[in-house]
Amino acid sequence: MRRLLAILIVPVLGALGTVPAPASASVPTSAFNAPGPRPDSYVLAGDDAYPEGIARDPRSPYFYVSSLTDGRIYRGDVRSPRTTVWLPGNAADGRTTAGGMKVDHRGRLIVAGGGTGYVWVYDTRTGALLHRFATTAPNSMLNDVALTANGDVYVTDSFQPTLYRIPAADLRGGTGTTRPLPTFLDLRGTSIEWNAGFNLNGLVATHDQRHLIVADYNDGALHRIDLRRRTVRAIDLGGAMVHGDGLLVRGRTLYVVSNIDGNGNTVNVLRLNRRADQARLLGRLTDPALHGPSTAAFDGRDLLVVNFQYGAENPVLPYTVVRLGAGLAWPPVSGGRMS
Repeated sequence: MRRLLAILIVPVLGALGTVPAPASASVPTSAFNAPGPRPDSYVLAGDDAYPEGIARDPRSPYFYVSSLTDGRIYRGDVRSPRTTVWLPGNAADGRTTAGGMKVDHRGRLIVAGGGTGYVWVYDTRTGALLHRFATTAPNSMLNDVALTANGDVYVTDSFQPTLYRIPAADLRGGTGTTRPLPTFLDLRGTSIEWNAGFNLNGLVATHDQRHLIVADYNDGALHRIDLRRRTVRAIDLGGAMVHGDGLLVRGRTLYVVSNIDGNGNTVNVLRLNRRADQARLLGRLTDPALHGPSTAAFDGRDLLVVNFQYGAENPVLPYTVVRLGAGLAWPPVSGGRMS
């Protein structure tokens, strides 16, 4: 398994030490997440794949990867280095591109549709389309998906100041019909500044399920959304900038995948306080196998990181998903006590 380089980006902030590995209580207990030899990387067929999103199904050995190019969905087995096209691009569904994804506890794959304005829900056992949700907002860019423990689905829009929510009850059954994508929160007038280009990107629920954390890609900021009060607050990063794409949380450790920070092939590692309104940058993890990464998923204690290479004139081929050893300890950054 590849070993990561942990690189401190703010050398004046501290001495070296050891941070305990993130608690394993939130790691799925499925046998498919048990430790064992697994490939360092997974190949995605096609020189035009531009893989963007990834979803790990904890109930099976499978993970799913989306293509920005034509909406195809790959499926891989964590025990094998090869993947296959599970769902070809499907204009009949409107799935001509695909972004962030998650698999819920009932084995449904939820896919954000970028500029199509759709969110699709597929049965991972059969590949059948169960639901399609459509936003009525023009010029939308549905980017990432987050799940909460109660089964609700949240979706970011990079171009519109809107956070969407699909209640768990709306995911029951399904015959492929189209329904409106419900708005959860209008983000105008909050701490999030809206500019040209990509604004909101990655999204994840905190360990206690009280908040969402969202990445503002343009501004290098993170924001906390209170799910009960429906309020938004900028997370104090202690002066650091974090241009986040994909986000993952394990306990109070936040992983932020970025193709801008550090050397452009980076997983930022941050420590959240209990209220999730402050975060301290511990370090930046990188690896020579990373090429313009977009997002990641947990596989046990490891990270499966997608090499997106968006906009690369000469992308490194074949496109891959890379396994990184997230269970390593890294040097902490001192300075400022969080509670």
